[in-house]
Amino acid sequence: MKKITVKARSRQGTKSLDLTIPVKIVEDANIKEGDIFTVEKSKIGENIILTYSLVYKQ
Repeated sequence: MKKITVKARSRQGTKSLDLTIPVKIVEDANIKEGDIFTVEKSKIGENIILTYSLVYKQ
């Protein structure tokens, strides 16, 4: 799969940011609204790695 980029976006009223899951990944992985993921952060050098794991399928 070629590299896909996403942009972190702010939400009014909160300090958290949203990352959009691109439609190609949504379709390939059959991700639906309401699916729940855990997220883990690691760092390798200057790179931040976010790993999302599906824990509940809607």
